[in-house]
Amino acid sequence: MDEELLKDPEVMAEAAKQLGTTEAFIIHAMTPQNVGMLPNPDGYAKPQGSCGDYIELFLKVDGDVIKDARYMPEGCAHTVACGSVLTTLVKDKTLDQASCITAKDLEDVLGKLPREHRHCAALAAATLRAAIRDCLKKRQSSWKNMYQR
Repeated sequence: MDEELLKDPEVMAEAAKQLGTTEAFIIHAMTPQNVGMLPNPDGYAKPQGSCGDYIELFLKVDGDVIKDARYMPEGCAHTVACGSVLTTLVKDKTLDQASCITAKDLEDVLGKLPREHRHCAALAAATLRAAIRDCLKKRQSSWKNMYQR
């Protein structure tokens, strides 16, 4: 779908209706936000979902606040969309606030996901928790960071 078409509300409404999904899902799946890597992330995770998809997540944290989040998805449009929503939701949240983001929160933004793709939202939420754990682990043993490759 052409990016210009994504800006036309009538086209988006008709596409969402035909696909049985929401406009928000189409936008995040077709024009995902925050795709890419961050050098030297403060938090990093790359768990694999039950279907083989994965989301590689990079967090930049200043103090206790997530200042930037990027991701590299590998999988279906639902995985791409869930990663896109996730990275938009976590920016400027504290680590504690971000750790409370659930798969349901992602679905609330995207609209109800089909049952066979709800695991994509769960994967995104699990990836975030793993990246936050990685960030906290690095802080506890910051001297080890000097010796990482």
